[in-house]
Amino acid sequence: MKTYKVLLVDDDVDLVELNRGFLEKNSCDVVFAFNGPDGIEKAKRENPDIIVLDVMMNEVGEGFEVARQLRAEEDTKNIPILMLSSVNNEHGFNLTIGPDDAWNPVDFFIDKPFSPQDLLKKINEMLQ
Repeated sequence: MKTYKVLLVDDDVDLVELNRGFLEKNSCDVVFAFNGPDGIEKAKRENPDIIVLDVMMNEVGEGFEVARQLRAEEDTKNIPILMLSSVNNEHGFNLTIGPDDAWNPVDFFIDKPFSPQDLLKKINEMLQ
């Protein structure tokens, strides 16, 4: 199995640690950030193979803005983004319709809750 560098951007420390541990045990190099600005900075510095990005962090919809900023930057515009959130379940949205280049420029969307195994499977699918 190829080793991928994964950037996890989520304000839920427990979720980051759970997924980080599982991904590292399955040949991934994991870097992480707990907010959008730090996530953008690490994406530029670390050059990950994929970014796993939460929607709701310090601000409502922060992940959408982070995704748009990442797509606008030359260094990060081609990095696949896997967005995850409980916003569909908690607020009745249907964000799986995307991606949308203007509003939700991500490659794939996963609803929380999800298992670390499902996350790894989707990362592998997206990067092969």
